[in-house]
Amino acid sequence: MSAENLLSSDEMQLVTFRLDQENFGINIMNVQEIIRIPSITTIPQAPAYVEGVTNLRGTILPVINTRTKFGMPAIERDVASRVIVVDINGKTIGLSVDAVSEVLRVENENIEPAPAMVAESDTNTIAGMVKVNEGSKVVMILDVSQLCSIDKSNEVETAVTTTGKTLEQTEEKILEEVQLVSFLLGDEEFALEIESVREIIRFPEIVKVPNVPDYIKGVISLRDRLLPVIDMRIKLDMGSDEVNDHTRVVVIDIGNIQLGMVVDKVHEVTRVARDTIFPPPQTIVGQARQQLQGIVRLDEGERIIMLLEASSIMTGDEMVNIEQLETTESAAVEEEVDQVDTADEEQMVVFKLADEQYGVRITQVQEINRLSRITRVPRAPRFVEGVVNLRGDVIPVIDLRQRFEMEAQEYTEFTRIIVSEIHNKKIGIIVDEVLEVLRVSQNQLETAPEVLQDDQIARFMEGIANLPERMILMLNLENILIEKEWKKLIDMDKPEPAKKSKKKPAKLKKQGRSE
Repeated sequence: MSAENLLSSDEMQLVTFRLDQENFGINIMNVQEIIRIPSITTIPQAPAYVEGVTNLRGTILPVINTRTKFGMPAIERDVASRVIVVDINGKTIGLSVDAVSEVLRVENENIEPAPAMVAESDTNTIAGMVKVNEGSKVVMILDVSQLCSIDKSNEVETAVTTTGKTLEQTEEKILEEVQLVSFLLGDEEFALEIESVREIIRFPEIVKVPNVPDYIKGVISLRDRLLPVIDMRIKLDMGSDEVNDHTRVVVIDIGNIQLGMVVDKVHEVTRVARDTIFPPPQTIVGQARQQLQGIVRLDEGERIIMLLEASSIMTGDEMVNIEQLETTESAAVEEEVDQVDTADEEQMVVFKLADEQYGVRITQVQEINRLSRITRVPRAPRFVEGVVNLRGDVIPVIDLRQRFEMEAQEYTEFTRIIVSEIHNKKIGIIVDEVLEVLRVSQNQLETAPEVLQDDQIARFMEGIANLPERMILMLNLENILIEKEWKKLIDMDKPEPAKKSKKKPAKLKKQGRSE
């Protein structure tokens, strides 16, 4: 709303609020509601005044920090702090303020234009001023469209894009699912489409490279190939670069370049419906908007995942720096390795069970989920822990410790369910922890030693991946159960037959002949 429109009526009602020691007002016609400060998800590399996004009854709401917008120092929030939800041309935005004061009705004739010096310093966000309480209090009236910096050309472009996406989703009946690899950067959850992820490895020894930006950690040797590594936590300003047991490197393909991204923790591999992915809010602009493919809203809006666009993580200039790192060693060796990379490698999901590491081929893995509520099933086979609800599908879950007759252990925050479809049936496998997604050369895969051939576990094993300083036991999930156990699992879906009554028919008493 422009300043001319703001002052055109005979009177208006203002929702007034405080920032520091100053009083401000917004036309009540722009205000949808006022809420307490919610949980806010930070958006990396967004404008400084954009505090992040939150879930407002299923809608993704961008939040602007008005103190930052006006160059005021940050303060600790208290019980009086509020978010004013405003509507600007059909777009909903939240404004965080120190406290909401009151609703004032003011006459147009009492509204004075803002002094030129004030208007210029606040980039025309101050549309006017009004004196109340006999002049003892001055309220600055804000133009919310200017305050929120809504770019009209960007609105049109986004509206066209969003309309196009909506039409496309309608044609597909919004049934298509996308498989994501989600990970943590600081306290926030991000994700990439699984097609962009080549593998996930534990944090390795990194060779530092001088005279590069601080987010470039250096290079590592991954199967005789140099791999540049960047720290996404530093690049997106999402916390410290601390390394611990959960720190991982996600290897991605950007064009013809392979790149390692350091993340705090890989969360899960999951499938989401396309209609849970929403365009980034209008207030996210510049490189931050280019990096975001969308925002995923799950669990009725309680969980928000920022979906990154792999090809836009690095700018053109940044990619030049990365390419220079790749050419610091012999290109001939890399070229030779490239020729055998895809043909001579096996990709596997590596997980932990007790003190051992196991692997299954990634072709047998549909997704990896956090442990959800398990419902016990009466008279289920002994190896079935129960069933879980996976987006409407009820699937049985097997505790692999119990299946391998290992000592039981309480489930932890690292416990995961590996979902696989075997013999046309979805099942879940409970493991202690998923460690990484790894590519292993065929010459590192060996058959199990003969001494194990008579062992019970031998039928599950496809071999052993013999890697430097560790070995991984390769499992074939199709053989995780024997034939009669599979039959019991399939029979769980069948309704129980009605039990026949065991009650014997009553015998007729012989009637004596009367004398």
